[in-house]
Amino acid sequence: MTFKTPSPTVYFGSLLIALPVAGLAYWILQTQNLVSNGLLVLGAGLLIGHLIGACSRTSSAQQRERATTTAPHSPQTAATPQSGDTISLYVGNLAYRAKREELHTLFSQYGQVNSVRIMMDRTTHRPRGYAFVEMESNAAHEAISQLDNTEFCERNLRVSEAKQRQ
Repeated sequence: MTFKTPSPTVYFGSLLIALPVAGLAYWILQTQNLVSNGLLVLGAGLLIGHLIGACSRTSSAQQRERATTTAPHSPQTAATPQSGDTISLYVGNLAYRAKREELHTLFSQYGQVNSVRIMMDRTTHRPRGYAFVEMESNAAHEAISQLDNTEFCERNLRVSEAKQRQ
């Protein structure tokens, strides 16, 4: 696990959370006559509060990012297909300017599209050049045969069945 430096807003926001936590810890220990070195307790409270604030805000930001990148295109795409299994398709060599709606429209010519996910870089938040499209099995095979090596946004797409990570 690597530690990523938080943005200034996350950093100062977590400090705003840390100050009341440290003050509360110091006040509780002082009322119980357990404080021998108040500065040490105050510093520990600041550190713990800061870590809690930074971690909670980072996870919220990651959840929001996941929700925006994996959200279905429209309410009708969120429905489960009526017949057959679904297959996830890998769409490679995707232009960075390609939009989710454009991909949805392209693949919906061959059947109902359940979801379209354009993969984003974690650090730059820019597209990585590939996507995953989830479709009903028969429609997916038709889309693979028709769309593999076809031009889309001035690039030749690579469409194949997605493989599970190991």
